[in-house]
Amino acid sequence: MIVAGWSFTSACNLRCIHCYNASGKPKENELTLEEAYKVADKLKKAGVIAVNFGGGECALRKDFIQLCKYLFESGIEISYTTNGTCFEIIKNHLPLFHDIGVSLDFADEKKHDEFRGVKGNYKKAIHTIKQLVCKGVNTEIVTCITKLNCSENELKKLHELAKKLKVDYWRLNRFRNNGRGADNKSYLALDKEELRKAYAFLAKQIDNSVSTPEPLLRSAFGGNYSFPGDPSGFTAFRIQPDGEVSPSVFLKESGGNIKCKSVKEIMNSDVFKRIRNRKPRGKCRKCSSYYHCRGGDAGASHLEYGHFDGPDPLCWLEPDESRIHPKKKISEKWNVHERYLCTAYVPIIKEYEKKKDIGMKIKEMM
Repeated sequence: MIVAGWSFTSACNLRCIHCYNASGKPKENELTLEEAYKVADKLKKAGVIAVNFGGGECALRKDFIQLCKYLFESGIEISYTTNGTCFEIIKNHLPLFHDIGVSLDFADEKKHDEFRGVKGNYKKAIHTIKQLVCKGVNTEIVTCITKLNCSENELKKLHELAKKLKVDYWRLNRFRNNGRGADNKSYLALDKEELRKAYAFLAKQIDNSVSTPEPLLRSAFGGNYSFPGDPSGFTAFRIQPDGEVSPSVFLKESGGNIKCKSVKEIMNSDVFKRIRNRKPRGKCRKCSSYYHCRGGDAGASHLEYGHFDGPDPLCWLEPDESRIHPKKKISEKWNVHERYLCTAYVPIIKEYEKKKDIGMKIKEMM
């Protein structure tokens, strides 16, 4: 089962200081809608079961909903990661989406708006989250963990806010030194101890209802996983706005352009083979977690070392220290990002609680 990420455009109405895609203006050679339809046909033929649309802000393209409808009618599930500014565009089309993640990096309005580069974004993001939850959409808060918000105090505030807003999940990606983030890494990049403390807090909030696709997190604190290592290049890839396809959302190296190559040809390209054929280096050779970790975040290794083999540049673990070993468990009901990239999933509202809450809202309306 393959999950495809798709940057349908590089256009964005924010100027986030960490943006791995350096989004802002749309590219001149972005796929047309007709080309996108052909790509969708290729995805369906290749067995892609879900697509995540992400940054730029895809809904800024006037034909975004048309493409979503085409994918939906093809039987492909659609996930959408948004900065929360485009609710009016998608509000009449919510049944198209399997889940919608709204970016929120601080529980503090001023801090969030400064991080995202535009004043007023926090209020719009909160409004969008409330609307999505009210309408019963599978809703996530999506946070980028940086040096600015990795403290237990900041994470606690976000966790409490997520519970207050009654979202389904809180999903967290650690900062990567690429895109616009590369220009600001001196004050955004995490060190090993900062990430360890952040993950120690998150591990206390995670239960076995979801898998942990972040290899380093589960290596340190246990949990379930549906796929060993980093899913990039195995069960996932990323389509860039111009059709180039990279094995990871955080990399630009292409295995070919999907306008002229099949998914099979792209996944058999050199860069995809290299990410799938990772070899243990350094302390990974003696680590008892390697059977499921496989060196951690492949994209982070490539950014740091120029190869995919690891060890994860932020790994603080020593090979011989004792730890809880995770279990491989594939649940029938899973979230798109569990098989898409290295991310941390924190369940917030359980399914039965969500149904109860929606039922109460319906009664109030009667």
